[in-house]
Amino acid sequence: MSSSLSPSRLANYATCPRLYDYRYAQDVNAPDRTELYLNQGTIYHETIEDVCDATDRDNDPETIHDRAMQVFDAKWDEHSTPDDYESAAHQEYQRAENRAAIASFFDPDGGDGIEHARYSVATECWVECDVDGRELHGKADNVVRTDDGLHIFDYKRNTDGVLSSGTAEYLGEHLDGEAHEPKRVRNAFQTATYVEGVKNEPFYEDGMEVRFSFYGLLNSTSFESTPSGYDVSARGWGRETTEIYEDHYDTIWALIRAAHDGITDKTYEPEPFELITEEACPDCDYREMCADRLSTEVRR
Repeated sequence: MSSSLSPSRLANYATCPRLYDYRYAQDVNAPDRTELYLNQGTIYHETIEDVCDATDRDNDPETIHDRAMQVFDAKWDEHSTPDDYESAAHQEYQRAENRAAIASFFDPDGGDGIEHARYSVATECWVECDVDGRELHGKADNVVRTDDGLHIFDYKRNTDGVLSSGTAEYLGEHLDGEAHEPKRVRNAFQTATYVEGVKNEPFYEDGMEVRFSFYGLLNSTSFESTPSGYDVSARGWGRETTEIYEDHYDTIWALIRAAHDGITDKTYEPEPFELITEEACPDCDYREMCADRLSTEVRR
């Protein structure tokens, strides 16, 4: 049976097979990148996780909100590092922005996080599935009980560029080698892994509706100067991809099979070469050492 792979690994292969080769197969060290947004992601993920785990269904919204703000402050102190920022003012602004996102998410007056916390059945939930001999695994940020079943959420800074009904057609173009859409393909991989994986969890019951959404905590932000400094506000919302998964099921699983089989067969030649060279190479961590890319320079 094939080895189990995560959506992240499949997406790296979909971006460029050679990128996967360097990053995972050969384990080549890439240049250091800023930890700023990684640390911020840890802060809001752990804040949501801790609040959900501590919340009962009968907790009132104000209690949940106050708990969230206290947890956020503790997580910020734990994970935020001054060295990640250009200045103390930059760090303080980022704190205000992220704190505003948590405050909005857990707003006692209709914030989505209130229901996410009250009806959470699992956070940081490890899921696994096997479809046609292709094993997949991943960690779902939050699984929420609904009237009809389960709703899985993946929390992100924002949903800019996330797969939508208007861009789902690009999945087929990527499969056919006519376009290069690894970010949206990754969203499809995540949706498939979590929707199918959660069906193997003990809290899933036959016949339950299973939904999946990306949720951008900082989809909208605003800044306003005040006599004493400034105020930052933020607003988030979800983008559900369940229907896209259902409508493009065959294409998505063809993409999974192509990436999964390429990885397990150790096929790392970049194809389609011209598209990958044009779209993936400019931002690749390994571009200065990649023989495939350098060969294009020699030909010129």
